[in-house]
Amino acid sequence: MNYALAKGILFEEAAKAAGGYVDQSWAKPIENLSEAAVGKSLTHIAFLGTAILAKCVEPGVDVFSVKKRGGSNTYSARGLCHNVLVPNAPELDINLGVTGREPLNNHPYVGMDRVTRTANVRSTARAVLEMLCDLLDRLQESSEEQARQALRAFIEVRRRLGTRYSRTVSERVEISIDALIESITSLVGSSSEGGRRAQAVVAALMDVFAGVDRVDARRINDPSRTIPADVNVRRADREGWERVFEVRDKPVSREDLYLLVNKCLGGHVDEAVMVAIAPSPSMSLLEEARAWAVERGVTLSVVGDWPTLVTQALHWGPLPTLEGAFALPGRVEQRLIELEVSEEALALWTTLMGDPETH
Repeated sequence: MNYALAKGILFEEAAKAAGGYVDQSWAKPIENLSEAAVGKSLTHIAFLGTAILAKCVEPGVDVFSVKKRGGSNTYSARGLCHNVLVPNAPELDINLGVTGREPLNNHPYVGMDRVTRTANVRSTARAVLEMLCDLLDRLQESSEEQARQALRAFIEVRRRLGTRYSRTVSERVEISIDALIESITSLVGSSSEGGRRAQAVVAALMDVFAGVDRVDARRINDPSRTIPADVNVRRADREGWERVFEVRDKPVSREDLYLLVNKCLGGHVDEAVMVAIAPSPSMSLLEEARAWAVERGVTLSVVGDWPTLVTQALHWGPLPTLEGAFALPGRVEQRLIELEVSEEALALWTTLMGDPETH
């Protein structure tokens, strides 16, 4: 796949889309897919854009390809997406549905060689997959010019329907620790969003504690095998993990504790922390799990409330406690954006921060 050619085509068709040269017979089904994918599987948006661009570059390509696995018509969708679509989409104002650098590392594309209608997806996302495959079937039979029409339609729809995220919270908000904890509790308590809000808060706390460059946060439903838990802090020497956090805002079972420890085995993890903002296992089961973890070289902790986690993290960090608290709101907002929370969540966080002078 010629990435330079792909970039040229992307910019050329983006200019034509801006001029109104859009075929509605492509735009309407892409719009339907975009709307249906919200809250279910937005990764399909990035894949569709990649497949359309691939068809424009190589008219004979297998548009269902995810990986290049033999055969002259397959290609690496991940490579084209990562090298062309993702880095150029912001400049062209194209919202790909997901904000990460590697959209196709998300479920269901991890481990998949080719998209099929029988792919392993959640029942709630089955209809979205069918819509995607309908579009890919049509794209597969299209000419190069028809593929370019599809690309213009994709660009126009995703410019119009894409969520616009923007930073509104200052990098430094003078807020008391009590007010900060109350705001976090309100943010997470008002809606789970599949755990996104809670995970964003934990990742932001670790950003303040260890520095952004040492924190790796897994995207929701990302089955990554390269990092052990939802939020992970690398050791200062970058060899292994100082702390890893599994984040749950629902009840945690005995099995959840053992599974977390099991994922850490052999992964050079110093401490595993279960953040359980809901009723957690009894003390006897917790002690049993801790003992089991210690025997295997992993320290296990459970944190069951935001005041404990926030105050501990701020005390752990290199900044004076209040300075760490002042830096946290901005980091929470950034992590909320990266985890693709709803616009309501971002608006709520902005409201909770309010005027810094009132804190």
